[in-house]
Amino acid sequence: MKEKIKTQVLVIGSGAGGAITAAKLAEAGWQVLIVEEGGNVIKNSIPTHSPEAMRLWYRNNGLSPILGNVKIAFVEGRCVGGGTEINSAFWHRSMPQAIERWRENYAIRDLTIAGLNALYPEIEKELNVSFCNSEQAPRSSELLRQGLEALNWEFMEVPRAQNISGPGSPFVPGAKRSMSLTYIPRALQAGAGLLTNCRVVSIRHDGKKVNRVLAVARDDDGGRRKIEIEAENVFVCGGAIQTPALLRHSGIKRNVGNSLRIHPMIKVAALFDEQLDSHLSALPVYQVTHFWPDITIGGSVFTPGFLAMNLSENWEINQPQMKEWHKMALYYVACCGTGKGIVRAFPFSGEAVGIYNLSKADQIHLSRGLAYIGEVLFAAGAKKIFPSLRHPARIDSLGECRQYMQRNIPFADMSLSSVHVFSSCPMGENLQLCAADSFGRIHGFDNLYIGDASLIPDSPGVNPQGTVMALALRNANHFIANRKK
Repeated sequence: MKEKIKTQVLVIGSGAGGAITAAKLAEAGWQVLIVEEGGNVIKNSIPTHSPEAMRLWYRNNGLSPILGNVKIAFVEGRCVGGGTEINSAFWHRSMPQAIERWRENYAIRDLTIAGLNALYPEIEKELNVSFCNSEQAPRSSELLRQGLEALNWEFMEVPRAQNISGPGSPFVPGAKRSMSLTYIPRALQAGAGLLTNCRVVSIRHDGKKVNRVLAVARDDDGGRRKIEIEAENVFVCGGAIQTPALLRHSGIKRNVGNSLRIHPMIKVAALFDEQLDSHLSALPVYQVTHFWPDITIGGSVFTPGFLAMNLSENWEINQPQMKEWHKMALYYVACCGTGKGIVRAFPFSGEAVGIYNLSKADQIHLSRGLAYIGEVLFAAGAKKIFPSLRHPARIDSLGECRQYMQRNIPFADMSLSSVHVFSSCPMGENLQLCAADSFGRIHGFDNLYIGDASLIPDSPGVNPQGTVMALALRNANHFIANRKK
């Protein structure tokens, strides 16, 4: 027998978009239920990038590949707080040129940079968006800065959603201002319900109206129970992979899952003469803005395990470098992806699969980016660098890097990763392209909405969390102002 629940608003997913949507609607007096596929794991006792965290917070233990003409490793949160629990908490406001492009190409009504900038302070105050203390900058970041200053390249220190009080790294367990510490508690305090370890498997609809949602909950003893949720309004906030998969599995397919975009990334390990102990430091703090928005360069979180993964494509050659891991740091070069992908759901299970084919522009930008990151790392004193490529296994000189100013890395040699996915259900009034209207309501439905990175029309060129939360707040405010309880 199915357990039956009724609510005014159902929010599927508790990440950046879902959490702020739930909090704002609950505080406005709506009866809200949040359904989260993952567990409500206490974050303040587990290091973010530990094996235990990978098991408890990540989908598929952190292994969710995106298929296509290049192998791309993708990580996705699956817990209360979603991706905000596993990311680096970088905070960027939307780029003005992106907002103008989206408004023009996708016919988004009432979307302006001034309007979004008016919303950001509310979110930034809640998340304590701030800069690291100077004494907390890791040595790997200082070296990057020295290389950038020697080249006279533009860069910035990136603010983060973080607690900065107390000594040591601001990213000790529990210090990050993720959704489980901010908007989810606000939603619960305002009366929202939270159902965890519960996967929504189908959205049932009749014409323009969703009438019920079917879910399966996992009990502590391993048992399963079916749940039927009747909701007056449904917000799907599962992320740019899970949201279109659920919608398509539910028969909702118009412009859904046909326009996936990502920020593809090459990781680079660098060996220096000095002992860095990068695993003990705060996360890197600088990003190169000299080549924005096409190419971004910065530091990456370091653990010996992450270093081994970076070296794994050429393990027989690179394994000896693990003996010098105390002298190594990880960096990345990413590009503003211009290729397109799709998201589909397997017929019976509904499990999601993402496919993305790198474009020629992506190939060029990543190749030039490899030349640029080699330039700055060798200027910073690196002895050799190890890109996450099948070939070359290692780069020993600046001259070797500079060859990628003229020649492109073959697709067959690439082994990429990405933590930024979006655009699988674009918003706007252009019915040829958009799955949802200018405020997130799915075209053709009266009570079905999207509230996550799926709505971002194309690549934002910066970390998308700020854009996701600003759009979610904007759309929640519009819903409150225009719908009766």
